[in-house]
Amino acid sequence: MEIYGKKRALAALGRFAQSGRFPHALLLTGDSGIGKRVLADYTAMMYMCTGEGRKPCMRCNECRRTEQHIHPDVVYPLSVMEKGKYNADDLRSFIAGCYIKPNDGDIRVCVFEALDSMSVICQNTLLKFIEEPLDFNRYIFTADRKEPVLQTVLSRVTAVTVDACDEKEFAAALSGHGIDASRAEELFARFGGNIGAALKFEENGDDMQYYHAAVKACDALADKKELDCLLAVSSLKTREEVFAALGILTDIFAQAAAYKSGKGTAEKYMDRTKRIASAYSLAAITKMYDEALRLYGMSFTNPNVKLFAAECCGALFDAAESANRR
Repeated sequence: MEIYGKKRALAALGRFAQSGRFPHALLLTGDSGIGKRVLADYTAMMYMCTGEGRKPCMRCNECRRTEQHIHPDVVYPLSVMEKGKYNADDLRSFIAGCYIKPNDGDIRVCVFEALDSMSVICQNTLLKFIEEPLDFNRYIFTADRKEPVLQTVLSRVTAVTVDACDEKEFAAALSGHGIDASRAEELFARFGGNIGAALKFEENGDDMQYYHAAVKACDALADKKELDCLLAVSSLKTREEVFAALGILTDIFAQAAAYKSGKGTAEKYMDRTKRIASAYSLAAITKMYDEALRLYGMSFTNPNVKLFAAECCGALFDAAESANRR
């Protein structure tokens, strides 16, 4: 298993392992495509490893089966949910099965991906499962952001931020997929050290509607043209697309705020980050960031995609204007 970047996250996991006090529940947070699933698999191997010395040893039967996704005691609940989305009934059925002892050993690892996409009902269902954990269950959660996650759930997990890789690691990762250094440099300028986002863009190209909608909306915000922003988001057809587009906008606002205040560089979405930083005050950018986070948390609960996308556009412009009126 090749892991690029994630130095701080790996260091934190290493400290847990060395101390002998590995948390029973971990939350891995970071941008979509940053490599949370890979790190979740790696962490599951740390839990399951029976080899000597440093864990995971990558050689024992437990490590090999976990890496190949064939270990009966490393389970991925989202994969068994109807339509690939969490729902309370399926989640309760899954949880009931986890009260049975593991198949092969002393530990079962449950990898809950996309925790931030769970409804409040599902999160409360999950809460009862993790607040009094059985000795043989361990939990790994992933989320793009912590804000949509209930505080009661957050209080029962140990959060680890998954960081992006640097440009050299990014190029090395992409070279394994047949992408040359020149193209890797272009993709790094667009996606920073987010390998997954870059590979998805290369694979899907113009099919990544949410990406194109997000950058067009960002350009419209920088130009202060609300109608153009509405036209950009009107192309979004599913809640998943709105969710992903809001994630990109949130990233841009966060980086623009850091860039504007002199505390960060505009590595990811470089052009858009600089445009937003140039067009708005720090107070306005902060307001837009806060509003984007609020909308991000609502994106899976709003039933009308078109109306919600239009609401997002208006809310971001209103947020910027409210900061300027102060």
